[in-house]
Amino acid sequence: MRSSLEEKHVSGHERIVKDSEIESTLLELYKRGSRKDFDLLNIKLQKITQPIKYLERTLKIENLNFNDYKEANEFAMELICKKTFIPKNVLNNIIYLVHSGCGIGKNMRGAMVVNQQGKRLEKDKEKGIRTSMVDFVNRNKVLEILKEKGFTERTLDALALSTKNLSFEGMLAEYCISDEPDYITGYVAVDGIYYRITPLKKEGNFFGGRIYFVKNDVDIDTLYYYLKNEPVLIKDIQV
Repeated sequence: MRSSLEEKHVSGHERIVKDSEIESTLLELYKRGSRKDFDLLNIKLQKITQPIKYLERTLKIENLNFNDYKEANEFAMELICKKTFIPKNVLNNIIYLVHSGCGIGKNMRGAMVVNQQGKRLEKDKEKGIRTSMVDFVNRNKVLEILKEKGFTERTLDALALSTKNLSFEGMLAEYCISDEPDYITGYVAVDGIYYRITPLKKEGNFFGGRIYFVKNDVDIDTLYYYLKNEPVLIKDIQV
């Protein structure tokens, strides 16, 4: 599902469901897309024909709070530096991009891809790369567990994406902040842990995005195909 207003993206979501769940899911997607004002809402139904990859569990959630977004980003950079060995000054410039319009004055549609040399690899600097084709075997059960722990459906969706991302052998870490100006919680995913960090961006900032940090020898075509096209279902959650 994708909705837009005056040709600007408003909302997006996808599910992987059984035939018997299609009708109820279509209604669910419509309700989700219509929460915000739109002038165009598309829902596409696609049959999965390739084998589904099953992951046993999600990344483990760690919830962290800091005094301000600068302190939080210092912590985030330490995590990523330790894993990627990207020099801190280089990493700081890369992360600054998603806080300031990605060098194009607006939010990218997808994520940046950065290797251990600090080089951007995405094929299109405006489109980036999007992760799709991922869901839970029992989404409602996982959502219920998260809500009991004080989390929301937003965390559920982000956790699914980051779990698929880090299941790719060449993926080292992920950094993400929302493009919603009033949502200041972001995350860093690395070494099997989903660090949910507040605040990771300055309140009122309309910019946001994702950065995928990959190994130097990653095959970009294989990465693109896996994240975009290979269906993944996650069986359970770690909290």
